[in-house]
Amino acid sequence: MEIRNQKSEIRSVNKCKLIVAFIFLLSVVGCLSSFSQARFSASAPKSVPQNSNFQLSYTLENGNGSNLKPPAITDFQVLGGPNTSTSMQWVNGNVTQSITYNYILRPKNQGTFKIGKGSIQVAGVTMESNEVTVQVTAPVAAQQQQRHRNPYDPFDDPFFNGGEEEQPQTSNADLEKQLKDDVFVKLSVNKNSVYKGEMLTASYKLYFRQNLSGFNVSKAPAFDGYWSQEVELDPKRRPSVETINGKQYNTIEILKYNLYPQRAGALPVASCEVSTVVQVQVRSNSRNFFGSFFGQVQQVPMALKTNAATVNVKELPEAGKPADFAGAVGNYKFETSLSNKEAKTDEPITYTLKISGTGNLKFVDAPSPQFPAEFEVYDPKTKENINNSTAGMSGMRQYDYLLIPRQPGEYKIESKTFSWFEPSSAKYFTVKSPEYAVKITGEPSKNVNTNTPAEINKEEVALVGQDIRYIKTNTPEFKKGNSFFASAGFAAMYSAPFLLFVTLVMAKRRNENLAADVIGAKRRRALKLAKKRLSVAEKHLTTGDKKNFYDEVSRATWGYLGDKLNIDMAMLSKENVEEKLLVKNAKAETISKLKGLLNTCELALYSPVGEGSEMKTNYDVAMNLMADLEDEVK
Repeated sequence: MEIRNQKSEIRSVNKCKLIVAFIFLLSVVGCLSSFSQARFSASAPKSVPQNSNFQLSYTLENGNGSNLKPPAITDFQVLGGPNTSTSMQWVNGNVTQSITYNYILRPKNQGTFKIGKGSIQVAGVTMESNEVTVQVTAPVAAQQQQRHRNPYDPFDDPFFNGGEEEQPQTSNADLEKQLKDDVFVKLSVNKNSVYKGEMLTASYKLYFRQNLSGFNVSKAPAFDGYWSQEVELDPKRRPSVETINGKQYNTIEILKYNLYPQRAGALPVASCEVSTVVQVQVRSNSRNFFGSFFGQVQQVPMALKTNAATVNVKELPEAGKPADFAGAVGNYKFETSLSNKEAKTDEPITYTLKISGTGNLKFVDAPSPQFPAEFEVYDPKTKENINNSTAGMSGMRQYDYLLIPRQPGEYKIESKTFSWFEPSSAKYFTVKSPEYAVKITGEPSKNVNTNTPAEINKEEVALVGQDIRYIKTNTPEFKKGNSFFASAGFAAMYSAPFLLFVTLVMAKRRNENLAADVIGAKRRRALKLAKKRLSVAEKHLTTGDKKNFYDEVSRATWGYLGDKLNIDMAMLSKENVEEKLLVKNAKAETISKLKGLLNTCELALYSPVGEGSEMKTNYDVAMNLMADLEDEVK
């Protein structure tokens, strides 16, 4: 009987193991099958004219992605993006979802060009898209189109347009020529003649008299013959007003560099290229009642390039140059100190050498001090605190030498000199540190051989005693472990299938309850989409950054409208959006709220806006507005 009981127990244990293994395999297969359904692809038109914008899209199906990395796009100008849109479909009870990332591009030249693979992270795995080939054809002229009356549009009536055909818009190329004096970038340097190593500042400014839809530095300057240090600009800076040739311009500084010439001669200062989109009010030739009064807003992409500049760099004078001069240019202080002038053998002493001031601190070499041979010297510990601002590099460099005397006696640490060139006075200056007398008492050291070279590395000394482990003299304790079948781990594995089953049942019931509430489910999905688009704006709301908050709300709202109404970013305007919303039967109240929100965001760019409570109110308005449009616009 005992043998039979043991066999039955063994069989029951084996059955439990098989059940656990089977459930585990089912979960693994389910995860693999769900991941295998994820698909990441790229799409774009096969052929586009050179003077037309087009859309490059990356679509992720049946997966949650992060860290989207588009390929390097060199043959096209990036006008906007990525704009994100999400869609879900129910077909025969099966749910499919997709996320699309859209970029607005414009060709630079004619020909056939290939756009490389993009990548995205899905469940910790990197997925790559396909490559896309786009053929860029010759520019096409804006052609007159026959206008047909829409019987369902109350404003599309011969009474308003006189039965005449609408005239085509002015081409972007013509408008760009007209705007060249209203929108441009300019390079300016604060000095035209400097000494080698003397700092000068290069400033890149954008001047504009029209409304802009942002700007982008398409090609940053590359400086030849200079060591450059970019100056960090205030992200909250606002445009200022400057007058050039009797015309007032709004201007904003987009880049600023501190430059240090490394060779003499006539050195050019590199230009940079900037891309922007100008919003131009174009008067319509149509007799439409509204067009004759307000015209149309046309988006004109412009590629701008700064002027050239040349700086005369002079060699440093040879007259009066000190023998120890090592290239320091600026205005400096040189200081040394000693922690102890009396010590015993094997007691550490710190010798500090400090250089501070304003100039080319990154290139300053400290003088090398000489110490008595009876001192063990370690490599110096360097401390650096250098700031880069519009005034140039300033701060200090400090070198701390650790000295350990090994023999008693009286010693001297010799003085050192430091020299620099001051551009404002065109003179050399030299400072000499004091000489230090050190008295060492005690017995000769037995720790380290006094013949050890002074230049021994501190890290090598620190390793002494670490390469031999001490012998353990105590008797180790051995404990007898418990059986695995009586452990908590076994109990957890044994109960895991039941807990998993209960969790799945509860999740299924919850999903069924949510699915029954159709209206509530649609509202939750709409609010989730709106919150995703406004996530960056929510961060600025938390920090109280008003300007960037309204900028992100405006960006998210326009991006949502472009995706929802299938309008290119370059063609978005209030008039186009209102026309589309009316056609799609959006409520007048919703359209009025949308106009008010967009006007508030535009006003926030150039004038103070409300307090934190009003920012929270406008954030809620944007959230509910997107949710309402999801319900009303199909």
